[in-house]
Amino acid sequence: MSALAMDTQVGPDGRPAVFESGVWFSQDRRHQWNGIDWVPSHRSGEGLSFAHVGFAAVFVAVVAYAVSTMVNSESAFNIGFYLGAIAFFGVLFLIFLFAGRWGWIGSVIRVLCLGLALLKVVTLIANPPSA
Repeated sequence: MSALAMDTQVGPDGRPAVFESGVWFSQDRRHQWNGIDWVPSHRSGEGLSFAHVGFAAVFVAVVAYAVSTMVNSESAFNIGFYLGAIAFFGVLFLIFLFAGRWGWIGSVIRVLCLGLALLKVVTLIANPPSA
């Protein structure tokens, strides 16, 4: 592709290019613009990080705990309480995933998400709803 392609901001895959961390990437993140031409990207945009796995493990643990509590208790409050906790972790996980593409502010948001998740887990352990 030529420099004209960058003027229209279209990547080699024919879809709009994405400006991320000061570099133009194709939407599939396989190529980046070096100022003259599209070259294969050395950026590892795919795969799971330790943070993804840890956050998912916390989410699964909360879901398992909530399900076991709902099975052992017939209280409507408990069911709503734990469904709310599951929804909280689901939304927090989505924010965590999307914030990864926001540069340094995304890093700050991700740290805040991890802090909120830990706070919620400590709250659930320290103050479980009464049966």
